[in-house]
Amino acid sequence: MFAHIGEDYVINSAELLVILSWDSFVRSEDNLKILENLKAQDRIVVINDDIKKSIIILEVDGRMYGIISPVSPGTIAKRLLNFNLYFENYLDQE
Repeated sequence: MFAHIGEDYVINSAELLVILSWDSFVRSEDNLKILENLKAQDRIVVINDDIKKSIIILEVDGRMYGIISPVSPGTIAKRLLNFNLYFENYLDQE
């Protein structure tokens, strides 16, 4: 399944580890260390510098990546769920 996470970015749910609120994420010192590690390895994407609502952590080919999105975690979750429901209904109609 895929979900649009802002501007021209789409994620594959098979690679998804977690979607977290940006505000909650940055309150944790451990999370900030993870963020710095991802930045140091050039494995973080910031979709919009002005609006940061969620961080999406993905695992691609055994490596962790982060995407900071202007879309809220709840909206991304709904998009994943709605795509799944749409896809299942589409398959049932064939």
